[in-house]
Amino acid sequence: MKNKIIKISIVLLIFSLFACDEEISNKMTMDYPLNYDIEYGIRQVLQYDPMNINGINVSDKLDFFSTIKFTLHYNDGKLTGLTYSNGDVPFSPFGFEGGEELDVDCELDYDVFPNELRILGTNQVVAYFQNGEFIMPFQLDCDLLSYKYTFKNIE
Repeated sequence: MKNKIIKISIVLLIFSLFACDEEISNKMTMDYPLNYDIEYGIRQVLQYDPMNINGINVSDKLDFFSTIKFTLHYNDGKLTGLTYSNGDVPFSPFGFEGGEELDVDCELDYDVFPNELRILGTNQVVAYFQNGEFIMPFQLDCDLLSYKYTFKNIE
């Protein structure tokens, strides 16, 4: 029995030595672009209230939500900028002035969960990144209603 175990161990060792003859790299291929943009579109607009704690998707009920533009800019393979346009939407999801149109430097904070997309040099959170989507929660005038934009990658 010991003899079989030793033989099997030797055979497995020999296979493992010859199977890994290529060096594994964690670097991107040379033809991968370093400067690029990723466009996102609205996947859903959820409205929450005390009776609908899971939210109701209202994006199909109002045509102006399809005019929102959300683009991330990458330079040297790193996230460096955000362009956001509110389009025809008559309100802004941001609680600060000038939130209808943004063209700012930004950073994605991976140290918090969900990850926070912030305007560079400030603590102003523009969106949260979770499960491959950007999320913008916001509140309008009514305290009982809250909303959330969910953006998906447009390909």
